[in-house]
Amino acid sequence: MQRLLTLKRLGSVYGLIEEMHSLEARLAAANVGEVESTIRREVATLDAAWKTERLALPNQDLVGRSAMMVREEVAVRKNRQLAPILEQRCEIRELAQIRYKDSRIWSERMKSLVEAELSKIYTVEEHRQQAVSDDRFLAQKQRKKTRTGRPSR
Repeated sequence: MQRLLTLKRLGSVYGLIEEMHSLEARLAAANVGEVESTIRREVATLDAAWKTERLALPNQDLVGRSAMMVREEVAVRKNRQLAPILEQRCEIRELAQIRYKDSRIWSERMKSLVEAELSKIYTVEEHRQQAVSDDRFLAQKQRKKTRTGRPSR
């Protein structure tokens, strides 16, 4: 019974570790999503700048064209800065997912061990109860035979 209690405590620790790694993986995925979203906004800004710049060409709007060129340059620089951040966050996300999967496997193993130990305990208890019941039955049978005076076989 002490072994079962120890296994249950250990199983709950593994469950908490799994939960912690799950949270870590979700946060890492959210961080990647945040950078990807920022990159998409910058790409949209870049596309808008190109379109506006093309529209400014026939009208010979040099100020508008210059402004869009600056917006384009800013968007390109931001994307260059965000690329290594995205790469780093993707690596962190992958590692977090691996840690989560590993802790999930260990947690499942612990649950399996606890279930196996419980099964053993129930089996031993059933055998013990059956033995007690058998002993009681044999004792009653023996008493009946001694009361009737017949020898037992």
